[in-house]
Amino acid sequence: MIICSCNVITKARIVAAADQLARESPGQPVTPGRISRALGARPQCGTCFALIRRIVADAGLSVTCPEPLATVAEQDVTAAEIEIAFDQTGKVA
Repeated sequence: MIICSCNVITKARIVAAADQLARESPGQPVTPGRISRALGARPQCGTCFALIRRIVADAGLSVTCPEPLATVAEQDVTAAEIEIAFDQTGKVA
C-alpha cells in the first residue's frame, strides 16, 4: 500500500526503515522526517506524516516528541523547580 504518494513510499518500506532506525539509534526519535531521509526521499507536502506516525506506533516502535520536550520529560523536575512567578498583569516576572 502506498502511504506517501509524493515519493511513492509503501507501508512495508516505512516499517522496515522505522525498525532499522529504532535499532541503530535507540535513544533517537523515530519521526516521519527521519524515515523519509533513511529511504532517500525528501518530505514534500507532509500529508502522510500523521499516517506514518500511526504506522510506526502500530508496529510497536516508539515515536517520541521533538528534542526540547523529550529533554524536559526525561528530567526529574519538582513543581518548585518549574514554578514561574507572574506579576499582576499576568506576564512572567
